[in-house]
Amino acid sequence: MQIITDKKRLPKNALLVIAALGWAGVLYLCWVILNSSIERTEFAIGAIMGQIPELDPFNERYRIHPWQTIIHTTTGVIFAVLGPLQFMAPLRRRLPKLHRITGRIFLPAAIFNGLVAFTISLTFPMWGSTVNLFIGVIASAFMVFAFVQAFRRVLQRKFAQHREWMMRGFAIGLGVALFRALLNDVLPPLGIEDFQTRWNIVTAVCFPIMLILAELWIRATRPARPAAPASAAQVLSLIHISEPTR
Repeated sequence: MQIITDKKRLPKNALLVIAALGWAGVLYLCWVILNSSIERTEFAIGAIMGQIPELDPFNERYRIHPWQTIIHTTTGVIFAVLGPLQFMAPLRRRLPKLHRITGRIFLPAAIFNGLVAFTISLTFPMWGSTVNLFIGVIASAFMVFAFVQAFRRVLQRKFAQHREWMMRGFAIGLGVALFRALLNDVLPPLGIEDFQTRWNIVTAVCFPIMLILAELWIRATRPARPAAPASAAQVLSLIHISEPTR
């Protein structure tokens, strides 16, 4: 199986298998975001109404910053529900108007979600290594950058580039869901019980994993570049070679 170059793609059957596995992963991670966003929205509303007592340090930060939490989680719901629709080719082909409408809702919400995530990285408590703060800031800033680039490309009607930047931004957003899955469901059964150690591990790996996977898929599905036109020198050289010898 050949990895992608500008002129070659993976075999069609391989792409179909990878796409099926990828969609299963995307839908699971969107469910994680949706479930977490709804729970934290309810939690933040309760905190505003004074119904939430002091909790453990991880959840206490949501009680202390309820408005940031609500803004982040409500846009997170939009991200999780409308995000997958942006990448469904049948929807784009058969219902282009619906694709545009959902995109006009999704893209501003995703950009705003990234901006709020940036402020959260700076204001919420961060565990483990101090490098984690840097990673959180860079990831949220890149998410905003990617979606802004996607917006610019669609205005320029460069739809292929728009799709690629949408994938990069969406992958970073899904990195948060991967973060939660690894932190709570994967590492503890592996015997890594210390919270700060788990936090260090998932912060270091979740965003690079998602971005690498997105970039591999982008390159696997990117159309081949058209061959460059032959230069005048190349044409003359071919004519000279084709001339019969005397």
